[in-house]
Amino acid sequence: MVGIGDCNNFYVSCIRSFNPKLIGQPVIVLSNNDKCVVARSNEAKALGIRMGQPLFQLKRKVSDYNVQVFSSNYELFGDMSRRVFNTIGRFMEHTFPYSIDELFFSASGYESIYGSHADMARMMIKTVDQWTRIPVSIGIGETMTLAKVANRHAKKHPEYQGVFVMDNPELRESILAEFPVGDLWGIGRQYEVLLKQNGIRTALELSRLPHDWIKQFMTVEGLRLVYELQGIQCRDLDTEPLHKKSICVAPSFGRKVWSYGTLCEALATYLARASEKLRRHSSAAGVVTVFIHTNRFDKVGPHHSASQSITLPHPSSSTMELLQYAEPVLKSIYKTGYDYQEVGLILNEIVPEGHQQQLLYSDTPNPRQAQLSQVVDKLNGKYGRDKIRLGLQGYDKSWKMKQDHLPPSYTTKWSDIIEVR
Repeated sequence: MVGIGDCNNFYVSCIRSFNPKLIGQPVIVLSNNDKCVVARSNEAKALGIRMGQPLFQLKRKVSDYNVQVFSSNYELFGDMSRRVFNTIGRFMEHTFPYSIDELFFSASGYESIYGSHADMARMMIKTVDQWTRIPVSIGIGETMTLAKVANRHAKKHPEYQGVFVMDNPELRESILAEFPVGDLWGIGRQYEVLLKQNGIRTALELSRLPHDWIKQFMTVEGLRLVYELQGIQCRDLDTEPLHKKSICVAPSFGRKVWSYGTLCEALATYLARASEKLRRHSSAAGVVTVFIHTNRFDKVGPHHSASQSITLPHPSSSTMELLQYAEPVLKSIYKTGYDYQEVGLILNEIVPEGHQQQLLYSDTPNPRQAQLSQVVDKLNGKYGRDKIRLGLQGYDKSWKMKQDHLPPSYTTKWSDIIEVR
């Protein structure tokens, strides 16, 4: 049996966890630069606020219904995610974080310890709520796909109190018979249209299609999905990749930027973030891609966009070394006379640290730079991000993305910790 824990309205719940006055009020959380809605409370959903809706379209509704608006605080959300996952991890050995608010886990064998899968799930939900105040829904099924179906069923039916276990064929078929095929994990818009054109509207109908037809029109991945709907496990928690295939950092600027120096400052800052992720996962990158572009929706100004990649002589996780290769790339694609909206980078060809292939005629990684990066990470972890930084990162962050409604970083900054009086 496989289970999945899914945090309800996660971004909103993180903010409410430290500000309980918001419970019962309509709350929305915005995307980068406070542009669009990326999270909504149930009260906001009831007002008809849509996911992805631009904020400027909601000004009247925000005013009339006193909708509470917040910017995304990824530092807070990431830390609360780790706390929730660590809490769930106390109940079982094998877990796999799927996204910032979803965690798969192996539930087999634990029913003998907790009495039943449902009792175990209720205890997990109670503990997570007690320790983090984050509401969680848990679905358990024979496969990862069925666990996702069970989780969605638990969310749609409050009488289950956040827990639904799909543990027998009869129950599975009755749930799949009412489950829209377009809501299945792995079914995108094109597959949904294809299936509906062929009269397939529910997950149960999909699970009964001939395998040859599925393989012809939906490839092997579609066949795996059908097997999983039939209770045959094709996705294994232990076979998921442990290392990222790529890392992309590309937040939009809070204002238009034309200066090459400012672009360099932003690139150095983003590269510092990306290399921190590499070292955190004990990885190194072999290819760096840098890209820039103006606002493609701006109908007035001239437009320019460009990107270029460079292959390193050896994979590296050192911020200084990566920047030595990234900055010349930015210089080669930069053009004067444009107001840029974004500069970003992608790290590819990621390999485990220590497994870099040594080449006969190329430079080898500098161990002193790796040691220096580790020391910088420890100091910044103790005294705060970017207390130790490259000079190119600078201190003028007026170009940073717009966050006019930023909630406090309650768990990661001493200045934001709640005081009890």
